[in-house]
Amino acid sequence: MQNTLVNQDFERAVKQLRRILPKLSFGLLIGTYLISAFIMGIFHSQNSPHIGFKVAAFLVPLAIQAGRGTLVFFFQLNPARIQSRFSMGIIAATTLLGLSLWEAWLVMSPYGLSWTVSVSTLMLIGWVIEIMILKETMFATQMQLYQNKDQWQELHNFYVARADFDQFMDDLYDGKKPVLPGPDHTSNPEEAPKLEDHPKSLESDRKAESLPEGNGFSPSLNGQTL
Repeated sequence: MQNTLVNQDFERAVKQLRRILPKLSFGLLIGTYLISAFIMGIFHSQNSPHIGFKVAAFLVPLAIQAGRGTLVFFFQLNPARIQSRFSMGIIAATTLLGLSLWEAWLVMSPYGLSWTVSVSTLMLIGWVIEIMILKETMFATQMQLYQNKDQWQELHNFYVARADFDQFMDDLYDGKKPVLPGPDHTSNPEEAPKLEDHPKSLESDRKAESLPEGNGFSPSLNGQTL
C-alpha cells in the first residue's frame, strides 16, 4: 500500500541528494583548498620581485593546502585506529585554520576589510566541511567494525594485547621485572579454562567431601581423645 502522506517526488529527491552528497562534499572541500591557495597566491604575487617569486607565490599556498588535507585525513588510512572526539585530524584542521586566518589578515589587510572577511569566510567554510566529512568517515568506520562481530573481537584483542605490551615496556624501563601474560591469558571469556578441564581438582574436591565429620579422626594423647 502506497503511503499518501509522503510526497513521492520529495522522497526521490532526498534519495538522489544522499547519493550525490558524498561526491559533492569532497568536491566542495577540494574546491575550497584550490580557491584559497589561488587567492593567496594572487595577493602574495603582487609584491614579488621577479618570475621565480611569482611562481612560488602560487606553489607555496597550494602545497600548504595539500599538506593540510593530508594531515586532516591521514589517520583514516587505517580503520583499526579508532579516533577520539578530539582526534589529531580535528586538532590539525583547527590549528591550520587559525594559521590561515592569520595569514589572510596579514596579507589582505592593506586591501580593505571586505577582502579579509570574504577569504576568511571561505576558509571557515572549508574547515566546517573538513570536520563534517571527518566525523562521518569516523562514524562509517565504526559502523563497519561493529557490525562484524569477528572484526570487533579481533580489534578488542589487539588493543588488550597492546595495553599489555605497553605495561611490559613500562615495567622494563622502570627497572621492574616484567610480568608476561600466561598461556591462558585471553580477553575472550569463552576461551578461559573451565573447571571440567581439571579432573584432578574435581577428584580432590570429591575426596574432601567424603571425609567424615566429627571427632572420628581427632588426634589422641595417652589414649585420650583431644
